[in-house]
Amino acid sequence: MAKTLPKTDVVVVGVGWTGGIIAAELTKSGLSVVGLERGRERKTEDYFMVHDELRYSARYGLMQDLSKETVTFRSDEKIRALPMRSYGSFLLGDGLGGAGVHWNGQTYRFLPYDFEIRSKTIERYGKDKIPAEMTIQDWGITYDQLEPYYDKFEKMAGIAGEPNPLGGKRSSPYPVPPMKTSPSMKMFTDAAKKMNLHPYIMPSANLSENYTNPDGIARAACQYCGFCERFGCEYGAKADPVVTVIPVAKKTGKFEIRTHSNVRRILKTGDKVTGVMYTDVTTGEEIVQPADIVVLTSYVFSNVRLLLMSGVGKPYDSASGKGVIGRNYAYQVIKGAASGFFEKKEFNNFAGAGALGSVSTITTETTSITPT
Repeated sequence: MAKTLPKTDVVVVGVGWTGGIIAAELTKSGLSVVGLERGRERKTEDYFMVHDELRYSARYGLMQDLSKETVTFRSDEKIRALPMRSYGSFLLGDGLGGAGVHWNGQTYRFLPYDFEIRSKTIERYGKDKIPAEMTIQDWGITYDQLEPYYDKFEKMAGIAGEPNPLGGKRSSPYPVPPMKTSPSMKMFTDAAKKMNLHPYIMPSANLSENYTNPDGIARAACQYCGFCERFGCEYGAKADPVVTVIPVAKKTGKFEIRTHSNVRRILKTGDKVTGVMYTDVTTGEEIVQPADIVVLTSYVFSNVRLLLMSGVGKPYDSASGKGVIGRNYAYQVIKGAASGFFEKKEFNNFAGAGALGSVSTITTETTSITPT
């Protein structure tokens, strides 16, 4: 029989970027929050002098072990769903901080058009230009409404960069200057300007200088070691939840993190969610955590699976287009890449950062070069 713990104001399922931000903001407002993370504890000291490409880059040491737990996928419902056995474009984080620990730090804002993609497309090209099977829709929120929160996040994380010349309006500049300009970035920028394009240095969550954010969190500048993507940052220069929002939540005394806690059900009475049931994977014990508010902040696949297994919300039916849970999954834009060959040019590919690069905006499209 499951053990029932005392009720809390909020339980957060998955303590990565979203869970950490919500925990920090709610605890600062006086609410008590329990964060359930199925992976292990993580801290900056874990990465001291550990630039181990075999462990982290090739064997995905910071990511979900697909031999133990994976996801299935298929193009349509007529195809058999098969398990993913090796990683492709998306990398599922595991442990405290989630994928926010091993990301490379590229931190773009969506453009105003992106928030109203359906209505703006119809306005410019007509409704007939959108295929009947295409499920694009407006977000229901505009860029201008979200912009103050973009600004708040950038100041919390210490985002370095230059504003997109063709982007939406900004409340304020980036809190720290852009990162250094490498020789290849300068070549790209010079060429883009000659083509009358609009180059700028991409926004980076790697600090270009020492920085203290509005919550009083002080972090050191990037060392340009190049070990960002798939690695944790031993300097704390790359913004991640473990070195930004989680310490703020913990400092309030109202945030409790329980690692190795695999949430298996959302509990409800009638139409009201009342808490979660999880397993302590170190002991196998089942535990019920009652809460006034349940927030799902793990990766979208895990969120959807929990909602479906718990009977919360209406599942999406691709045939009828009705339902919400599982609708319109989207990951990220995968940009094309090109290789260049130069006479009498030498580039150091072992000095840089995951978000060190120059970008050129062409209306709503971007082309970028990212040296590593």
